[in-house]
Amino acid sequence: MRLKFMLLPVLLLFATYSYACKCGGPGTVKESFIGGEVIVSGRVLRKELIAFSQTINPDSVSVVKARLNNDKQKLRFFEMNYIFKIDFQITDKYKGLHLTDTVTIYTAMNSASCGYKFEVGKYYIVYARKENDLSAMFLGSDDRNRDLERKDTYWTNHCTRTTEYNSMEAEELRALCGN
Repeated sequence: MRLKFMLLPVLLLFATYSYACKCGGPGTVKESFIGGEVIVSGRVLRKELIAFSQTINPDSVSVVKARLNNDKQKLRFFEMNYIFKIDFQITDKYKGLHLTDTVTIYTAMNSASCGYKFEVGKYYIVYARKENDLSAMFLGSDDRNRDLERKDTYWTNHCTRTTEYNSMEAEELRALCGN
């Protein structure tokens, strides 16, 4: 029994390392503007830990669960709480101008999964997109090709230029979008 408790931290270390986030880092503001789908600045109103299953269209959850039924590990991962749901109040829209005044931003819970560490009440510049990268870990290609994302929700991670608000970057974005 004691051996199990001693091995657990070692196994978790290897699991974290093998799934660690790897990216080349964000590009320049201009490169990120061109490649970004949604770029906004604003304030985090609320941060809540949810399951990945809550990030997709509710009508598709049962279809995905049925497909994952033979793989209990993937099904557990699908239903596990490891995604932060961020309620984000927009103050400036640089790209994706059809957005409402508040949007939902999703990010992984920890930096090992490329999650961005938002804090409630702080202001950020967020570079986001409709699709997420996490679904590739356990959803089949049939699921990834379907429009599973919830309406008016976006994903970001620390591989994008998402950062705490700074006026110099905001000015550069205003110049790029013509505001």
